Amino acid sequence: MKTKITLFAIVVLFTNVLKAQNTPQDFFSRSYAYEKALNYQGAITMIQSIYQPTSYEMNLRLGYLHYLSAKYADAISYYEKAINIMPNSIEARLGYILPAAATDKWDDVVKQYNAILVIEPRNSYVNYNLATIHYNRKNYTEAYKHFEIVYNLYPFDYGDMLMFAWSNYQVGKAKEAKVLFEKVLLISPYDKSAMDGLARIK
Repeated sequence: MKTKITLFAIVVLFTNVLKAQNTPQDFFSRSYAYEKALNYQGAITMIQSIYQPTSYEMNLRLGYLHYLSAKYADAISYYEKAINIMPNSIEARLGYILPAAATDKWDDVVKQYNAILVIEPRNSYVNYNLATIHYNRKNYTEAYKHFEIVYNLYPFDYGDMLMFAWSNYQVGKAKEAKVLFEKVLLISPYDKSAMDGLARIK
């Protein structure tokens, strides 16, 4: 009788151990191990084996892994699902931007950046990147608007100060641009871009 009870206890214990080894956390852990080894398909398979369409975390993870695998259309699809599950998620929208930028879908990138700014208007990272896109598209008024936000948050940051200076120059604010270019030289003496800007104003 004792033998049967002991055997039963061992079976129950073994079953519980197996269950513990197959929790979602365990599959995520294995996925991270595969990713670290650069085996992205293995990492994807781990999550897909327990995939739940309504899981924000699984969709986000699969979006990132498909991006790493250069499967950009699939990555976008998973990120879209994550965004639909949690519309106020900034991380899912930033994730979406990775494969969208990789496939030159810049209008979609701008759309996501604008959506993020509805949620968090003073996000410096998003404002700077969005301003850069507008500047490259010669939408200088829009670029100015977003660079100004970042400049007011980080008034002695080299990158934003320089681009805000150029944006001032492009929208016809030469006096303001001159002051900013001179401040850039405080951070980066003899900076070629700042000196070029000053030469144009003179």
